Amino acid sequence: MYESSFRQTVQLLSLCLLTGSTLLPKLSSAEDIRFSRDVLPVLSENCFFCHGPDEGQRQAELRLDDESGAAKVLSREEPTKSSLLERILSNDPDVMMPPPDSNRQLTAEQKQTLKRWIESGAEWGRHWAFEPLKTPTIPGVEPAKYQAVNPIDNFAQQLLMKRGLLPSPKANRYTLIRRLSLDLTGLPPKPEEVTAFVNDTRPDAWERLVDRLLASPRFGERMAWDWLDAARYADSNGYQGDRERTMWPWRDWVIDAFNQNLPFDQFSTWQLAGDLLPNPTFEQKLATGFCRNHMINGEGGRIPEENRVDYVMDMTET
Repeated sequence: MYESSFRQTVQLLSLCLLTGSTLLPKLSSAEDIRFSRDVLPVLSENCFFCHGPDEGQRQAELRLDDESGAAKVLSREEPTKSSLLERILSNDPDVMMPPPDSNRQLTAEQKQTLKRWIESGAEWGRHWAFEPLKTPTIPGVEPAKYQAVNPIDNFAQQLLMKRGLLPSPKANRYTLIRRLSLDLTGLPPKPEEVTAFVNDTRPDAWERLVDRLLASPRFGERMAWDWLDAARYADSNGYQGDRERTMWPWRDWVIDAFNQNLPFDQFSTWQLAGDLLPNPTFEQKLATGFCRNHMINGEGGRIPEENRVDYVMDMTET
């Protein structure tokens, strides 16, 4: 597993502060379509209930969640004659898929996505998490209109070029330190910090500011917000009594993990099974507090196994 560094990621993201636009790519051709990103979600949402892994629900002995099964309705030699394409484009109630009585209906955009995918050869990609890492080619930009400071700028500005847009004006130092401080620590900079940065004429003033904020204890507190929210961290049990519980040690562990630049694979492993590692440390055991971060029902008379299943499902859905 690759060890991803929180700090390296944040340093890269901070460079994007110079660009104020939010850029979201849009499909424009068959080459843009990725199976796991664009096709699989459509099939999963609309087709897998009747043509998925559940044998009890499967219809027509057809599986669309498996490449060999889907090959029955796909023709790579003559894509336009694929029966899957015929079904999704048909307006005949007896032919169209999903059928009218399934309470599922493909949007025009979803139909076009599947159509372009089939016509381009219906490549069956693996889940994105298992695709090998590739170094992308850095796109070129027009120097007269776009000034790239970092390769990230080239990718952002390439999308601007496609849409006929120009980048936002370069932010001044007052704006930069405020953006960076709020992004990395969640706190606005102090007046004296603003003055010091604005008057810092050293060529690496920006890098020094980034390093200083990354070294601040407030960095871990800010970075932990999103994870604590996703894991539904709380200092009480929820439900009717909502009694207090001692979860703050796990919260502090998450904060320390960011501040200590713990690699992401370890961050995940420790929380899921830190106590099962060989000779686990106190921190590795503490990390498993994640698995007890669900709501707790203290109602008397409830079946223990019912509680356990509820808790497991709650954490699985997190």
